[in-house]
Amino acid sequence: MESPVAKKGTLWIQPEMKQLSTAFNKLRKLTLRGIFVEFDIIWTLAFLEAAPTMEILLIEVWDHACSAFVNDEERRSVFAERKNPQWEMDFHCSKNGLLKELQFVGFRSLEQQFVFIRALLGRAPNLQTILLKGAEQCKYCNALDTKSCCSTESSFPKSEDEQAMVARRITDGKSSPRVIFHE
Repeated sequence: MESPVAKKGTLWIQPEMKQLSTAFNKLRKLTLRGIFVEFDIIWTLAFLEAAPTMEILLIEVWDHACSAFVNDEERRSVFAERKNPQWEMDFHCSKNGLLKELQFVGFRSLEQQFVFIRALLGRAPNLQTILLKGAEQCKYCNALDTKSCCSTESSFPKSEDEQAMVARRITDGKSSPRVIFHE
């Protein structure tokens, strides 16, 4: 019998650092996809400790307008359930000296995203590049002829002034990696 988790290719885990460290100790790139845009993502910092050789971290968040227009059965077949992970963890020792690049897809200038990136800066002293990308359209959102997948009022910074303000909020006096914007 195949588990529904394995069938969908979705995995929810409770971090147990010893097991994660064993599995991820040689990992160079980690991609975390399908995180709902309004969720707190600070929990992803647990992977910094579990993957001490990680050089690239890719986080992809989303909020699809199309999910509001499908019934519950269709939504479950297309999108994962929205569950905000609540992990009780001590993040004080979660440092990664090899992390060089953060790629953040679906960046929306939301407070929880700034909090996450600033926390990452404090734990990744050699971070050189932060690549911020706007939300990617999906075929279901395109079928609805929406201008954006994301329904939140915050949006991807487009003008030079908006981008400069975002870069200042991110670095906030900490180390200064290069912040690149890509819509």
